[in-house]
Amino acid sequence: MAHNKDNTEKSRMRDGVLRLFHYWKKYTKPDYYNVVSLPGESFEFELNALDQEKEGEYMTLHMYEKLEKVHSKQKSVVKKSDLLNQEGVFYKNESLPPVSAFANASTFAWYDLCGNPTPKNVELFNNSMAKRSVLVITFADRYRRPAGMDKDVLAFGAVAYMKHKLSKMTFLFSVDYKCKAKGMPMVMMAFTNSKCLASVVSKGSPVRRPKKTNTKKLTPSIFKEVKALIGKGLSNELIMSKLKLHKMELAGYKAARTRELRGGWSKTKKSK
Repeated sequence: MAHNKDNTEKSRMRDGVLRLFHYWKKYTKPDYYNVVSLPGESFEFELNALDQEKEGEYMTLHMYEKLEKVHSKQKSVVKKSDLLNQEGVFYKNESLPPVSAFANASTFAWYDLCGNPTPKNVELFNNSMAKRSVLVITFADRYRRPAGMDKDVLAFGAVAYMKHKLSKMTFLFSVDYKCKAKGMPMVMMAFTNSKCLASVVSKGSPVRRPKKTNTKKLTPSIFKEVKALIGKGLSNELIMSKLKLHKMELAGYKAARTRELRGGWSKTKKSK
Protein backbone atom coordinates (compact mmCIF):
# COMPACT_ATOMS: atom_id res chain seq x y z
CA MET A 1 0.00 0.00 0.00
CA ALA A 2 1.25 3.50 -0.77
CA HIS A 3 2.32 5.33 2.35
CA ASN A 4 1.27 8.83 1.34
CA LYS A 5 -1.10 10.91 3.39
CA ASP A 6 -4.75 10.14 2.86
CA ASN A 7 -6.54 11.89 0.00
CA THR A 8 -10.03 11.97 -1.43
CA GLU A 9 -9.54 9.22 -4.02
CA LYS A 10 -7.84 6.81 -1.61
CA SER A 11 -10.62 7.45 0.91
CA ARG A 12 -13.17 6.69 -1.82
CA MET A 13 -11.47 3.35 -2.50
CA ARG A 14 -11.36 2.53 1.23
CA ASP A 15 -15.05 3.40 1.62
CA GLY A 16 -15.86 1.11 -1.29
CA VAL A 17 -13.92 -1.79 0.25
CA LEU A 18 -15.68 -1.21 3.58
CA ARG A 19 -19.05 -1.28 1.82
CA LEU A 20 -18.08 -4.51 0.06
CA PHE A 21 -16.95 -5.95 3.42
CA HIS A 22 -20.35 -5.05 4.89
CA TYR A 23 -22.14 -6.80 2.01
CA TRP A 24 -19.90 -9.84 2.46
CA LYS A 25 -20.68 -10.10 6.17
CA LYS A 26 -24.39 -9.56 5.60
CA TYR A 27 -24.93 -12.04 2.78
CA THR A 28 -22.35 -14.81 3.36
CA LYS A 29 -22.68 -14.76 7.18
CA PRO A 30 -19.24 -16.15 8.07
CA ASP A 31 -18.71 -17.44 11.63
CA TYR A 32 -14.96 -18.09 11.60
CA TYR A 33 -13.15 -15.86 9.13
CA ASN A 34 -9.93 -14.06 8.26
CA VAL A 35 -9.42 -10.44 7.28
CA VAL A 36 -6.11 -9.63 5.55
CA SER A 37 -4.80 -6.14 4.85
CA LEU A 38 -1.94 -3.71 4.26
CA PRO A 39 -2.95 -0.79 6.49
CA GLY A 40 -0.02 1.49 5.66
CA GLU A 41 -0.57 4.62 7.75
CA SER A 42 -4.34 4.28 8.19
CA PHE A 43 -6.16 1.63 10.22
CA GLU A 44 -9.61 2.90 9.23
CA PHE A 45 -10.58 -0.23 7.29
CA GLU A 46 -9.25 -2.57 10.00
CA LEU A 47 -10.98 -0.71 12.84
CA ASN A 48 -14.28 -0.75 10.97
CA ALA A 49 -13.91 -4.47 10.27
CA LEU A 50 -13.28 -5.18 13.96
CA ASP A 51 -16.21 -2.98 14.92
CA GLN A 52 -18.52 -5.10 12.73
CA GLU A 53 -17.59 -8.34 14.49
CA LYS A 54 -20.73 -9.70 16.14
CA GLU A 55 -21.28 -11.99 19.09
CA GLY A 56 -20.75 -15.60 18.00
CA GLU A 57 -18.32 -14.60 15.26
CA TYR A 58 -14.59 -15.31 15.40
CA MET A 59 -12.48 -13.01 13.27
CA THR A 60 -8.71 -13.18 12.86
CA LEU A 61 -7.15 -9.98 11.53
CA HIS A 62 -3.81 -10.27 9.72
CA MET A 63 -2.10 -6.92 9.01
CA TYR A 64 1.20 -6.65 7.13
CA GLU A 65 3.83 -3.95 6.71
CA LYS A 66 7.18 -4.78 5.12
CA LEU A 67 8.83 -1.40 5.81
CA GLU A 68 10.50 -1.43 9.22
CA LYS A 69 10.23 2.35 9.63
CA VAL A 70 6.48 2.40 9.03
CA HIS A 71 5.88 -0.74 11.11
CA SER A 72 7.77 0.68 14.12
CA LYS A 73 5.83 3.93 13.95
CA GLN A 74 2.41 2.29 13.55
CA LYS A 75 3.06 -0.39 16.17
CA SER A 76 2.56 2.24 18.87
CA VAL A 77 -0.86 3.06 17.37
CA VAL A 78 -1.80 -0.62 17.54
CA LYS A 79 -0.73 -0.90 21.18
CA LYS A 80 -2.83 2.13 22.20
CA SER A 81 -5.98 0.83 20.49
CA ASP A 82 -8.35 -1.43 22.45
CA LEU A 83 -9.64 -2.91 19.18
CA LEU A 84 -6.27 -3.47 17.50
CA ASN A 85 -4.45 -4.61 20.63
CA GLN A 86 -6.50 -7.72 21.35
CA GLU A 87 -6.35 -11.47 20.86
CA GLY A 88 -6.76 -12.56 17.26
CA VAL A 89 -5.20 -9.39 15.80
CA PHE A 90 -1.71 -9.63 14.27
CA TYR A 91 0.44 -6.79 12.95
CA LYS A 92 3.50 -8.24 11.23
CA ASN A 93 6.64 -6.64 9.83
CA GLU A 94 6.50 -8.88 6.74
CA SER A 95 5.46 -8.94 3.11
CA LEU A 96 2.03 -10.32 2.30
CA PRO A 97 1.95 -14.12 2.00
CA PRO A 98 0.04 -15.96 -0.75
CA VAL A 99 -3.74 -16.16 -0.35
CA SER A 100 -3.33 -19.90 0.27
CA ALA A 101 -1.96 -19.02 3.75
CA PHE A 102 -5.55 -18.23 4.75
CA ALA A 103 -7.27 -21.25 3.23
CA ASN A 104 -8.37 -22.43 6.69
CA ALA A 105 -11.48 -20.21 6.69
CA SER A 106 -13.53 -17.78 4.62
CA THR A 107 -11.37 -14.73 4.00
CA PHE A 108 -11.79 -11.09 3.06
CA ALA A 109 -8.38 -10.06 1.71
CA TRP A 110 -7.39 -6.59 0.52
CA TYR A 111 -4.03 -6.88 -1.24
CA ASP A 112 -3.48 -3.15 -1.68
CA LEU A 113 -0.16 -3.65 -3.47
CA CYS A 114 -0.21 -0.53 -5.66
CA GLY A 115 2.84 -1.84 -7.56
CA ASN A 116 3.15 -3.54 -10.94
CA PRO A 117 1.43 -6.90 -11.57
CA THR A 118 4.83 -8.61 -11.76
CA PRO A 119 5.10 -12.43 -11.83
CA LYS A 120 6.16 -12.30 -8.16
CA ASN A 121 3.06 -10.32 -7.17
CA VAL A 122 0.71 -12.39 -9.33
CA GLU A 123 2.05 -15.58 -7.72
CA LEU A 124 0.37 -14.50 -4.50
CA PHE A 125 -2.97 -15.41 -6.09
CA ASN A 126 -2.06 -18.71 -7.76
CA ASN A 127 -3.89 -20.96 -5.27
CA SER A 128 -7.53 -21.22 -4.37
CA MET A 129 -9.16 -19.47 -1.43
CA ALA A 130 -11.63 -20.98 1.03
CA LYS A 131 -15.31 -20.93 0.13
CA ARG A 132 -17.21 -17.64 0.50
CA SER A 133 -14.08 -15.50 0.20
CA VAL A 134 -13.37 -12.09 -1.32
CA LEU A 135 -10.15 -10.84 -2.87
CA VAL A 136 -9.55 -7.13 -3.53
CA ILE A 137 -6.37 -6.24 -5.42
CA THR A 138 -4.80 -2.88 -6.22
CA PHE A 139 -2.19 -2.64 -8.96
CA ALA A 140 -0.60 0.15 -10.96
CA ASP A 141 -2.28 0.43 -14.36
CA ARG A 142 0.66 2.03 -16.14
CA TYR A 143 4.16 0.67 -15.93
CA ARG A 144 7.26 2.83 -15.69
CA ARG A 145 9.50 -0.23 -15.47
CA PRO A 146 7.84 -3.00 -17.52
CA ALA A 147 10.99 -5.14 -17.74
CA GLY A 148 10.35 -8.65 -16.44
CA MET A 149 6.55 -8.36 -16.64
CA ASP A 150 4.41 -10.92 -18.44
CA LYS A 151 3.82 -9.86 -22.06
CA ASP A 152 0.08 -10.52 -21.63
CA VAL A 153 -0.12 -7.90 -18.86
CA LEU A 154 1.49 -5.35 -21.17
CA ALA A 155 -0.79 -6.35 -24.06
CA PHE A 156 -4.15 -6.55 -22.27
CA GLY A 157 -3.78 -4.59 -19.03
CA ALA A 158 -3.95 -5.58 -15.35
CA VAL A 159 -7.72 -6.16 -15.14
CA ALA A 160 -8.05 -8.45 -18.18
CA TYR A 161 -4.93 -10.33 -17.11
CA MET A 162 -6.17 -10.89 -13.53
CA LYS A 163 -9.62 -11.91 -14.79
CA HIS A 164 -7.89 -14.66 -16.75
CA LYS A 165 -5.62 -15.66 -13.85
CA LEU A 166 -8.55 -15.77 -11.39
CA SER A 167 -11.05 -17.34 -13.80
CA LYS A 168 -12.28 -19.72 -11.07
CA MET A 169 -13.58 -16.71 -9.13
CA THR A 170 -16.33 -14.28 -10.13
CA PHE A 171 -15.16 -10.81 -11.15
CA LEU A 172 -17.11 -8.18 -9.20
CA PHE A 173 -15.86 -4.80 -10.38
CA SER A 174 -12.83 -2.64 -11.12
CA VAL A 175 -12.24 1.05 -10.45
CA ASP A 176 -9.61 3.31 -12.01
CA TYR A 177 -8.24 6.11 -9.86
CA LYS A 178 -5.23 8.27 -9.06
CA CYS A 179 -3.97 9.19 -5.59
CA LYS A 180 -2.62 12.45 -7.02
CA ALA A 181 -3.68 14.55 -10.01
CA LYS A 182 -0.42 13.75 -11.80
CA GLY A 183 0.16 10.44 -10.06
CA MET A 184 0.40 6.93 -11.41
CA PRO A 185 -2.94 5.53 -12.68
CA MET A 186 -4.12 2.76 -10.35
CA VAL A 187 -6.81 0.10 -10.65
CA MET A 188 -8.63 -1.65 -7.84
CA MET A 189 -10.45 -4.88 -8.69
CA ALA A 190 -12.50 -7.33 -6.67
CA PHE A 191 -13.26 -11.05 -7.02
CA THR A 192 -15.28 -13.59 -5.04
CA ASN A 193 -16.15 -17.29 -5.02
CA SER A 194 -19.50 -16.57 -3.35
CA LYS A 195 -22.38 -16.73 -5.84
CA CYS A 196 -24.65 -15.01 -3.32
CA LEU A 197 -22.35 -12.01 -2.94
CA ALA A 198 -21.72 -11.85 -6.69
CA SER A 199 -25.48 -11.60 -7.26
CA VAL A 200 -25.76 -8.68 -4.82
CA VAL A 201 -22.78 -6.73 -6.17
CA SER A 202 -23.89 -7.22 -9.78
CA LYS A 203 -26.64 -4.69 -9.05
CA GLY A 204 -24.11 -1.91 -8.44
CA SER A 205 -20.48 -1.31 -7.51
CA PRO A 206 -19.81 -0.60 -3.81
CA VAL A 207 -17.38 2.14 -4.85
CA ARG A 208 -19.29 5.35 -5.32
CA ARG A 209 -18.49 7.78 -8.09
CA PRO A 210 -16.53 10.88 -7.10
CA LYS A 211 -18.64 13.89 -6.25
CA LYS A 212 -18.81 16.53 -8.95
CA THR A 213 -17.67 19.98 -7.85
CA ASN A 214 -19.49 22.95 -9.32
CA THR A 215 -16.87 25.37 -10.61
CA LYS A 216 -17.33 29.04 -11.42
CA LYS A 217 -16.58 30.31 -14.89
CA LEU A 218 -13.66 32.66 -15.41
CA THR A 219 -15.26 36.12 -15.36
CA PRO A 220 -13.70 39.60 -15.66
CA SER A 221 -15.44 40.85 -12.48
CA ILE A 222 -14.07 38.07 -10.23
CA PHE A 223 -10.72 38.33 -12.01
CA LYS A 224 -10.59 42.01 -11.03
CA GLU A 225 -11.34 41.13 -7.39
CA VAL A 226 -8.68 38.41 -7.36
CA LYS A 227 -6.08 40.89 -8.66
CA ALA A 228 -7.04 43.45 -6.04
CA LEU A 229 -6.76 40.93 -3.19
CA ILE A 230 -3.43 39.62 -4.47
CA GLY A 231 -2.25 43.25 -4.59
CA LYS A 232 -3.19 43.62 -0.91
CA GLY A 233 -0.98 40.64 -0.07
CA LEU A 234 -3.80 38.27 1.00
CA SER A 235 -2.96 34.57 1.18
CA ASN A 236 -4.53 32.02 -1.18
CA GLU A 237 -6.64 30.66 1.69
CA LEU A 238 -8.13 34.08 2.48
CA ILE A 239 -8.81 34.83 -1.18
CA MET A 240 -10.58 31.48 -1.63
CA SER A 241 -12.61 32.05 1.53
CA LYS A 242 -13.57 35.64 0.65
CA LEU A 243 -14.57 34.92 -2.96
CA LYS A 244 -15.82 31.36 -2.32
CA LEU A 245 -13.39 29.86 -4.85
CA HIS A 246 -11.95 26.38 -5.01
CA LYS A 247 -8.19 25.86 -5.20
CA MET A 248 -8.23 25.02 -8.92
CA GLU A 249 -10.47 28.04 -9.67
CA LEU A 250 -8.05 30.40 -7.95
CA ALA A 251 -5.20 28.75 -9.86
CA GLY A 252 -7.06 29.54 -13.09
CA TYR A 253 -7.38 33.23 -12.17
CA LYS A 254 -3.72 33.44 -11.15
CA ALA A 255 -2.73 31.86 -14.47
CA ALA A 256 -4.88 34.47 -16.26
CA ARG A 257 -3.15 37.21 -14.26
CA THR A 258 0.23 35.84 -15.35
CA ARG A 259 -0.92 35.92 -18.98
CA GLU A 260 -2.09 39.50 -18.53
CA LEU A 261 1.27 40.54 -17.10
CA ARG A 262 2.89 38.97 -20.17
CA GLY A 263 0.44 40.78 -22.47
CA GLY A 264 -1.65 37.74 -23.29
CA TRP A 265 -4.89 38.36 -21.35
CA SER A 266 -6.43 40.75 -23.90
CA LYS A 267 -5.52 38.35 -26.72
CA THR A 268 -7.16 35.50 -24.83
CA LYS A 269 -10.37 37.52 -24.39
CA LYS A 270 -10.49 38.51 -28.06
CA SER A 271 -9.88 34.97 -29.27
CA LYS A 272 -12.98 33.88 -27.40
